[in-house]
Amino acid sequence: MNTMTSKERIDAVLAHQPTDRTPFCLVDGGAWMAKTENLTYRQLYGMDDGGASVIVKWTDKIETDIVSAVSGVFTACLSAFGSPIHIDRVGSPVDTGAAFKDPVEEIPLLDKSTIREKLLANEFVQGMIRQTKNVKELAGDRKYLLGDIAGPFTMASVLVGAQDFIMLILDEPELVDQLLDFTCSVSTEMFRLLHENGCDIAMPAEPMASGSMISQAMFEDLVVPGLEKLKSMLPEYKYFFTHVCGASGARVKALRDAGVKAFSCDYLVDLDTALADADGGMVIMGNINPAGVLLSGTAEETYAEACERIRTAAGRGQILAPGCDMGADTPLENVMMMVKACKDMAK
Repeated sequence: MNTMTSKERIDAVLAHQPTDRTPFCLVDGGAWMAKTENLTYRQLYGMDDGGASVIVKWTDKIETDIVSAVSGVFTACLSAFGSPIHIDRVGSPVDTGAAFKDPVEEIPLLDKSTIREKLLANEFVQGMIRQTKNVKELAGDRKYLLGDIAGPFTMASVLVGAQDFIMLILDEPELVDQLLDFTCSVSTEMFRLLHENGCDIAMPAEPMASGSMISQAMFEDLVVPGLEKLKSMLPEYKYFFTHVCGASGARVKALRDAGVKAFSCDYLVDLDTALADADGGMVIMGNINPAGVLLSGTAEETYAEACERIRTAAGRGQILAPGCDMGADTPLENVMMMVKACKDMAK
């Protein structure tokens, strides 16, 4: 088979057609790229191009087939609604705190009519938009741009605080419905802004929906409807992906049936079972252990694990990627081994 472009490779795998090699991408990579450049997120997103040149430099170097347009800041837009963010430590992920002091009193006062206005007025969101626009100019002719923003369930959890949010689900289900309606609108507007500036792929991230955090019944009752609604509100996007952390293999069939095109899953998900459950209706993206072999192993060990994943997939609709965001101190040589495995296994 002739060598494909990155866009052709992604189009083919998502259509469950043959590819010249297994596609490769990062789930995010923002913390790793910022640390490699010795930049804080404030410095990265404060650059004239929003840090786009840094993002494109490193995704080109490691030969990803997709480039993340808002690397490392999937919950940062919530600062527009009162969540404090900490963005001034090199190598540290963006830390977004709770916005509400009294959720029971504050949730009924949320106003969806001002969401876009508040996002556009937020300095960090402006940096995200600037980065997206410039990544599009630098790489959009070669690679699809992926927007990685928190999904409705995770946004709600951040605004309230994870522990308080779980208690709210149990004690105040009607308030939770109101909050999820609001956060779905926030996620929708943020994805729309990214698409207007060049994003091709929407990937709502739902780490709080992990099988390590909530039951399958809660996932199907509270998370899946939000993702379905979000997808329906974003018809302008070419593709709709989703990321869920942790032991989330049981989520595959529900996400497939919800119309998710690719499921970015963690290393705790059994790849063979996930591909069988996807059953040709969804691509599985992952699932190299980011905190294990990728961060702490050798290049040889990373290469072996990547090759093993490709052998397991056996052409059944796979994008090789870390199982979640990479640690900031991940060795470059380990990162390079993932694309090397994709190339070598195609020979």
